[in-house]
Amino acid sequence: MWVRILLVLAYLGLGLGLDQVRYDNYKVYNVKIHDLEQFQLLRSQEKVLKLSSWREARHLGESSDIMLPPEYQETFEHLLISHNFSYSLKIDNVQYHIDAQRPKQRISSMEWTQFHTLDEIYTWLDLIESRYPDIVKPFTIGNSHEGRPIRGVKVSYKEGNPAVFIESNIHAREWITSSTITYFIDELLVPRNPGVRDIAQNVDWYIIPVLNTDGFVYSHEVERLWRKSRLNSDPTGECVGTDLNRNFDYLWMLTGASSDFCDETYAGPSAESDVEISQLTAFINNSIPEGTIKIYISLHSYGQYVLSPWGHTASEFPEHYPQMMHVAKGFSDALLRRYGTVFTYGSSATTLYEVSGSGKEWAYAVKGIKIPYTIELRDKGQLGFVLPPEDIIPVAREVTEGFVGMINAAREIDIL
Repeated sequence: MWVRILLVLAYLGLGLGLDQVRYDNYKVYNVKIHDLEQFQLLRSQEKVLKLSSWREARHLGESSDIMLPPEYQETFEHLLISHNFSYSLKIDNVQYHIDAQRPKQRISSMEWTQFHTLDEIYTWLDLIESRYPDIVKPFTIGNSHEGRPIRGVKVSYKEGNPAVFIESNIHAREWITSSTITYFIDELLVPRNPGVRDIAQNVDWYIIPVLNTDGFVYSHEVERLWRKSRLNSDPTGECVGTDLNRNFDYLWMLTGASSDFCDETYAGPSAESDVEISQLTAFINNSIPEGTIKIYISLHSYGQYVLSPWGHTASEFPEHYPQMMHVAKGFSDALLRRYGTVFTYGSSATTLYEVSGSGKEWAYAVKGIKIPYTIELRDKGQLGFVLPPEDIIPVAREVTEGFVGMINAAREIDIL
């Protein structure tokens, strides 16, 4: 028994003296990539200089956000200068901003002035389930690779409503997503304005605040900028984790994903190799009546985008692309009107980058959900994954406004 406990602790990075990874004096550079030669040069230096991509350039002529440790920064800057890159420094010390994300004194109750742990989020789910039993219906899609329950809630005021399905924190380091969606759940339960009251009472909301539970816990306890799951499919044991948003069973590994175990976009050894994804799709297939879900959202950060299919090609568009753009415009316009925040919308391949095996592609192509999005929250790269906690409420408020606009736009074209 004790051997098993020690193995579990080892996986969690606890109990065996595994120190928390620090990013002291790590810098994030914004690097413009002018041509293919520069792109290939950066790729060749990723492992040599320990480059970590926060955001890749969409096309030649655009910029990537790249983090690297202090011991390689002088070499990296020399490389950029000698090969005529245009670049600027975005973040001077990543650890400073990570420290600012961690409260000096934790408040265990949910109040959206700090980033909460999985345990705190689940304690809050217990609370709202007991407080609003007629509205909040809990569900669990299954357990993660490391055995954690993957919990969600259905918020429903009456039977027969059309539904929106939202999965959040599929990428572990994107803490703003679970903070935003828990705030939104709270708004649905105690609506503060007529628009929110309307979409609460007349739409059912299936919401999973943290899909990648193992990675999320690991990002809190060991490595703040961890992205992937914690499944170790590397035979050498060197590299752990799958990019869960490349693991869905639709055009798996076609483009925008990697077969390298160590890459951030490693798509797994096979489609739905990770239980987080196989159980998510099984839940949608088996536990939600066919045709109920009208909108599917995968909540991410950062960049301020509303991204639709297709991800795998920029030369073709899905049949329902005009409807997707109409609803995306409704989301974007609502934020812009109220808060002045700009969200760009379009297909993934034309607006951001090519990708396959993602949740929204599966939702559209396999399940026939006409309005599927990846929504990338704030910011546009100034702080990226290390937004301060004081940004939680402003981000959550504007996204709530966006959801009202999204639902109203979907009604205009009879999606809902």
